[in-house]
Amino acid sequence: MKKFLLLLSLIILPAQAFQDCVITTDGKLSDISIEHNDIIDVYPMFTIMNEKNTLFVQPLKEGKTRLCVLKNNKNIVMFDVEVKPNETIISDEEGFEILSIDTPPEMANDEDFELDSPPTLEEVK
Repeated sequence: MKKFLLLLSLIILPAQAFQDCVITTDGKLSDISIEHNDIIDVYPMFTIMNEKNTLFVQPLKEGKTRLCVLKNNKNIVMFDVEVKPNETIISDEEGFEILSIDTPPEMANDEDFELDSPPTLEEVK
């Protein structure tokens, strides 16, 4: 019965591969606000130097929302965020760099990829 329920839940629940992102800049970021916090979560990341200039954006579900931050305690910056099943799109804003961290490596051609053979017993000795 447990196996049947597990199989049924895998069929009913679609797999989502949301793409996490990092937003970074050269100034201190504070006062984070999200228009629809059921679509994304945003966490400040603190560096060793305690610069407070990096945000981690974690998608929760598909949709569109906006993210607002205060830079250097004087400039309000607004980001448009769209979460798709395999992609998170964050609008480019001057002075900010946006990096995706879940992007799989792209291969030009599968024929260019070759796995090493496992060692033989003679090579191990």
